[in-house]
This record gives sequence, C-alpha cells and structure tokens, in this order.
Amino acid sequence: MVAMLSIALLPIGLISLSQTLSVVENAEALTRSAYLGQTVTATERQSDLIHEGFASARVLGGALIAMQDDQGACSTLMEGFIRSHPAFTLAVFVEPNGVSRCNSRGEIFDLRRTQTYQDFQSDPRPRMNATESGTVTKQSVMLIAQPVYENGVYLGFVSLSLPRANARFEPNFNGPTRPVDLLTINRNGEVLLAMGDFDTASDRLPAFRDLNSQLYRQFTSFRATDRNGVARVYSTTPIIPGIVFAVSVWPAEVGSGDQWLISRSALIFPLLMWVVSLVVAYFAVHRLVIRHVRNLRHKMRRFTLDQTPPVAGILTTGRAPAELVQMEETFDTMVERITRDTAELENNLHEKNILLKEVHHRVKNNLQLIASIINMEVRKAAQTETKSTLRRIQDRVMGLATVHSNLYHTARLANLRADGLLEDILDQIVFSALPQDSKVEVEVDIEEVVLSPEQAVPLSLLATETVTNAIKYMGAVEQGTKPWIRISLRNTGEGTCSFAVSNSKGIRDPETEVKASTGLGRQLIDAFAMQLGTRPELLETSDSYTLQVNIDLNRAG
Repeated sequence: MVAMLSIALLPIGLISLSQTLSVVENAEALTRSAYLGQTVTATERQSDLIHEGFASARVLGGALIAMQDDQGACSTLMEGFIRSHPAFTLAVFVEPNGVSRCNSRGEIFDLRRTQTYQDFQSDPRPRMNATESGTVTKQSVMLIAQPVYENGVYLGFVSLSLPRANARFEPNFNGPTRPVDLLTINRNGEVLLAMGDFDTASDRLPAFRDLNSQLYRQFTSFRATDRNGVARVYSTTPIIPGIVFAVSVWPAEVGSGDQWLISRSALIFPLLMWVVSLVVAYFAVHRLVIRHVRNLRHKMRRFTLDQTPPVAGILTTGRAPAELVQMEETFDTMVERITRDTAELENNLHEKNILLKEVHHRVKNNLQLIASIINMEVRKAAQTETKSTLRRIQDRVMGLATVHSNLYHTARLANLRADGLLEDILDQIVFSALPQDSKVEVEVDIEEVVLSPEQAVPLSLLATETVTNAIKYMGAVEQGTKPWIRISLRNTGEGTCSFAVSNSKGIRDPETEVKASTGLGRQLIDAFAMQLGTRPELLETSDSYTLQVNIDLNRAG
C-alpha cells in the first residue's frame, strides 16, 4: 500500500515541487524587478543631470572648435552655459598641455595635476570622475569630461563640474523594504555619489565583479557578496552605458524568510500529503478490510482451538464488504459441515467401540468357558502329567481371556496398560500353579507401560509361559530355605521396556516337580518373543535362572 501510494503521488509531488520552485523564482524575480524599478525612480533626477551634462559637453566641444583661436568667445560660450544650467558650477576646456584658457570663469587654470587630465593623457575618452575638492571650485563635485576631436586630431576635453549636492538622490521607497545604500559609480568602480556613508560606500559594492561586464551595461538584479563578505541583492541601472552606473544595495534577507518557507513547503507539502494519504488509506483499509479480517481470523482461531461453532453473521452486522461477507458465509458453511461430519464420525466411532468391546467381551466369555471345560477335564484326569498339561493349556487360555477382559474394560482400545494386564495374568497363574499353603516367595515389580493390542497378546502369552516355566523349575537354594520367583516390567528408555522373570534353582518341591520336559514351553517363548520383535535372553547363575526380553514399544505389531 505504501509503495503504490508513493508511486501514485510521485507525479503530484514532482508537479507541486516544480510549481512551488517556479513560484519562488517568480516571486524573487518580481522582488528584483521591484528593486530595479525603485532604483530607476530614485536616480531619475541624477540621471537627467548626467545625461544633460554629457550631451552639453558634446555640444560645447563641437561649438568651440570654431572658436579655439578666439579665447574670449570661447569663454563667453562657457559662461552662457553655466548661466542657463544652474546645476553646474564650472565649464572648462582643457587643452592637451593641461592648461585651460577657455572656461566659464574667464581665467587661465593649470589643470595638469588633476586626475581627470592624467586619465585623458592615457585614454582620451568620455568619463566621469569625482573629487572632494575641485581645483577651481573647491567644492565636492562630479566631473563630466568629453574629449574634443577635429578631423581625428585630439584637441583637448570639455569638463563640466556638477556639485554632489545638486545631484543628490531623491529616494521615495514606498515598499516594505529600504535599500542598504544607493551608489553612483564610474567604470573604474570609483564611488561618485552615495546615499549612505560615503567613506565606507566602496565596501558595499560587489566583490569579484568586472564592472565592464554585461551586468553593468543593462538593467538587472543579481545576488552577490559585498567586499565585507555579506550577502546582498544588487540592482544596477546604467546611466551612461559603459561610463556611469547607479547601483542599489539591498539586504539579502529581505523576502528570504517567505522564500525559505515557500521553498521548504515545496518539499514538505508532498511529504505531508503522502503521510496524510497513508493515514487516510490505513484507516480506510482498517475500517473496510483489516478489522473485518481480524474478526474473521479470531472466529477461525476460536473454532480451531476448541471446535466451538462460531456465531454466524458477525461481519454482516459490521457492514463489511460483500466479498468478506461471502468469505464468512463460506466459512460458516464449512464449519457447519465439519461439525456435522465430526459428530457423525464420533457417533460411528462410538458405535464401533461398543461393537468392538462387545466382541472382546464375548471372546473373553468364550475363552473363560473353554477354561472351565479344561478345568473339568483336569479334575477328571487320572494322570499327573495330563493334569499338568491341561493346567498349562488352561493358563494360556485364561491369559488370552485376561487380555480381552482388559480390552473390554479399557477406555481406549488402541492402547492397553501392561501393568494391570500382567498383574491379572500373574495372579491367575500363581493361583492355578501353586498350592494355597505354598512357601514360594513371589516378588512382582511392574511399572506403568502402555502397549498396543498387537503387543499385549504375545506379551501376555509370553508371561504365562515364562512364569509357568519358572514355577516348574524353581527350587530352594539350600535345605530349609524358600524358593522364589521375581517378575519385573520396567521402562528402560524412550519407547522401550524390559520384561524379566527370575527363579531360584536348587532343591525342587516334589509337589510341583515335573518328571520330564517336552520343550514346548521354550518353543512358545521364542515364538511369542519373535512376535514382539525381539529374542529372549537367558541368564544363569549358581542359584538362579533369568529370562529377559527387551521390547520396542514403537514397533508395530
């Protein structure tokens, strides 16, 4: 969702960024245009005087060519100019030798030491200089100088003195911002006139700027640092292109706060729009999808954990989308079908368990009936060997009957408690094989072991044969001692158990002694052990026999 919204909002963000930056640039351009317009307005009177001075100097230079031999007429021309142009205080024509005999004062002046004369010696072209104390007027003046040529021959130059007081600026800044300074400079960067402190005015000019560049030959505004390293905005107005310029100095911080906010908003606004879109999308998705999916998930988990049929139609009441409602309806239908099928399976399983228990019960009854018939035969038998054989058959039948009896009474037919089964079988065998007043010591140590029915039957028959053999061959170790039998069933590890039967050997009891052995018991023991997936181990010491089998409980029967 984040990726898709980012891709969707990227064009809008780029457009917003571009438009905002364009607005910032236009706003700055308008601000600079306003600065430039105010500069032109403030220097309008001074510009008129300077234009008038240069125009007059060119006219005077052309007129005095015919009067260069008549110094009186030339001086009269100069005096007439001063009378008709009161803003100027002195008009002189300086010959190439630095002497002026034609001037508005009618006197002869030596001007060889003036900066203007020295400049014309090296480069005779129109220029404008300034001095704090003029050689003739002793005033702070700006000097307009125009060379005079006749047929390409340099004759000298006309110089007009314009007092700084007469050419002062007339600022009328009606905007919210006032300039730091307003300067008039010549092409050499010399400050001719300043609105602020004249002594430090040159420090407020742009650093590393060529005054002969196009920036000073046209109406323009630009950003630069002054000679003190302070950022400024400059507006330049060429009064006489290539000769005299007016420069206004503005603080760079003016408007930068708004421009900073606008430029930052170009980036902040798309980001904010993206974040707000994500929040809105999340709440929309949460309201339309996420909360309903969460409710459906809780509903599924509750059914998975406790198989409790959930309440139907939860999403319908929550005004969920139709697709999610259909999912819930499908789940409810599936739950209903699973619940119904599970109930049917449980009923079928219960019926099968009942039938199987009934089978075990009937088999147990039939085996007990067979055992009773054998018992009747035992009582009618005359020979001891016949009785012994019939009792052993009876014990085997009763062992099987005991297994089926335990299966009938157990809650789970898939598993059978071996400890209870063996205790019942051993009680039956000991009661059948040993007299009531027998002095045989019987020790039984049986731990809890769970067997499958496939393992319980051969183990019960194995126990019957093993204990019967132990009773058959047990004896007292010494005269006057009691014979003994030890029976054990122990868990020996994960998924294994050990069944062992030990009996004492020595002097046998005549009542239990068997005359001869047919070997059938050992054959049966081997057969039953094979069904359990193991082989019997016979251990013999000087006073005992031990038969042991290790059973893998994880092995299928």
